[in-house]
Amino acid sequence: MTTAAAICAAAMNENPLHIKVFGANPDLRQRRLRRMFPALLAYVKRKGELYGAFIDGNLIGVLGMLPPNTCQPTLRDLIQLLPRMISANSLLGSLRLAIWLGTWARIDPKQPHWHLGPLAIAPQWQYKGVGTQMIEFTINQCAAEEHLYLETDKQSNVDLYQRFGFKSLFTICFSPLIINR
Repeated sequence: MTTAAAICAAAMNENPLHIKVFGANPDLRQRRLRRMFPALLAYVKRKGELYGAFIDGNLIGVLGMLPPNTCQPTLRDLIQLLPRMISANSLLGSLRLAIWLGTWARIDPKQPHWHLGPLAIAPQWQYKGVGTQMIEFTINQCAAEEHLYLETDKQSNVDLYQRFGFKSLFTICFSPLIINR
């Protein structure tokens, strides 16, 4: 989990939304993300499925999948996540994080869907087909009639997901939210 959290933090350190929520200093932002991701990954593992991509036994990619009707945390889940989220950020950043997560919760699709995320590839392995393989794996894991949903705030990610039939639903704070099928 420590390695998975480090990969997520490194892969998403330059995401525009993370810059806004966790601050402009890349080193500080990296530390904050590394504190936040273990709790998020534990939540995904407890509620759904957490996969890794490996090369020569080394973890290089992380994929979380929450099954239909499980992506919204319960009150108990929020109580468990809250201390880590607060300790991972400044007071203002925690407020921005709460607004961000609250917004995503409100616009979460009402139809049953698989919620994908985090989906992160170690920076040195990005743009080498690993993300493509992980998305193909995801699509193959789900039945053809099941909806897939994820959020991203990087145009390069949107371009990748659209190659697999994902469609943009919203653009909020630089975050196109997309769903498949």
